[in-house]
This record gives sequence, C-alpha cells and structure tokens, in this order.
Amino acid sequence: MSFDVFLQRFADGGSAQVDRRRVREVLGAANYRGPDDFGFYVVAFPDGVEVEFSAGGLESGKSFTGCAFHIRGFGDDLMTFVFDIARAGDMVIIPAMEGSPLLLISERQKNNVPADLQERFQSIVVGSAGELGAVLRGGLKGWSAYRDHVLRRSRAESEA
Repeated sequence: MSFDVFLQRFADGGSAQVDRRRVREVLGAANYRGPDDFGFYVVAFPDGVEVEFSAGGLESGKSFTGCAFHIRGFGDDLMTFVFDIARAGDMVIIPAMEGSPLLLISERQKNNVPADLQERFQSIVVGSAGELGAVLRGGLKGWSAYRDHVLRRSRAESEA
C-alpha cells in the first residue's frame, strides 16, 4: 500500500504533453534505478526514504502527460524531488487524500486546469518544497491511519 501523489500537466483546459528533457534532468540528478518494463523507477534519498516514481512514456515516444509517486516514507529530500519534478514538467500535483486539493506550483497554472476540476477541488498554490510537504503530511497521516486500520482488521480476521 502506498500514499499516491499524481502529477498532471494541463494546457487550455485539457491534458498536455510534458517536456521530457526537463523531467529527465531532475531524475538524472537523483539516485535511482529503472525504468522497468512498466516505466517505474525507484528513487533513493540520503535520509533512507525511497519512492516509486511511475513515469511511463518518459523514456519513449509514447504520450507523457503526467506521472505519479507511490509514497511509503516521508522526508524533505522526497518533497524537494516531487516539487522539482512538478516544476520541471509544469505539472499540477494531485494527492490522493481527503479533501483532494489541486496543488499548483504557480498561480498561472489555474488558467489551464479544466473547469470541472477547479469546481470540484480546492486549488492551493505551493511555492516551495516545504509548503508542499506541509500539505502532504496531513494526507500521509490519514493514509497511514487507514493502512494501520486495515492491517489490524486483517490480522484480527486471520486470528479468528
């Protein structure tokens, strides 16, 4: 199980292609393995945190309009990496968390997000990795509590 954070690029109210070169530059500065056959990388940070980075299409001619992070640990280096990838690809950050905010890395991104998403989800501008981390910590805590509940229930059912 993981806490998932999705990044998506929008232009003129729809999905748009990401500048692969800029995203590859950020990834290239990190300690990573991959991609595997499905476009997954494992990125490791000095604090011991690792993240699965799903970026199918990054290394090919296939469509590349976004990517995802499958988070199991949390740290400042990870938040910097997520923020830098979002900035490099001009992508909106969409965490799978209660309240489902749209995290924008700049105010101008609001003009490109589809109207239905803007109506359904609160937009929050995060101007730094620290601000991103402050928002995502709450989502990670909620996900961790849910995960622990499911694991406790599963153990109780198997012991019964």
